[in-house]
Amino acid sequence: MLVLFAGNVAGGDAGDGRQLRRALAPAQPAVAVTGESGNQRLEFDFGRDRGSAWVARKGELYVEAWVQHRGLLCATYEVGVRFGEGRPGCADVRWLAPPRWVTSLRQCNNAVVKHAGNDTDAELPAVFERITCAERLIECVSGSC
Repeated sequence: MLVLFAGNVAGGDAGDGRQLRRALAPAQPAVAVTGESGNQRLEFDFGRDRGSAWVARKGELYVEAWVQHRGLLCATYEVGVRFGEGRPGCADVRWLAPPRWVTSLRQCNNAVVKHAGNDTDAELPAVFERITCAERLIECVSGSC
């Protein structure tokens, strides 16, 4: 399994000075737990300590990640995920929907906190068959980033 990771990215793709931590992972079909035919869920493993995610055919999604805060003063972090289609290994990904931000937690004192959240995206069922890749995003949105 190929997992790519780009550390802190200031500006870059964000274009507005935001600092994002990103991780990419290719889709892996989940084991079917229903009587429905076809793949009902895709799973994504971003690597050890980087988290995981899944998306269901009906548009439900889940993401979790460990977020490291550096420093004593507090900051608020958000974790999100977006899904796209690309070549093997998540090369040349075209994103099928904008990021869905599912957590927002305040952290202080060099804390490492597990963020986990879920949501439903009404756009995902129409593009589910095309999803081959996911990107986990961590953003420091306020405080001592």
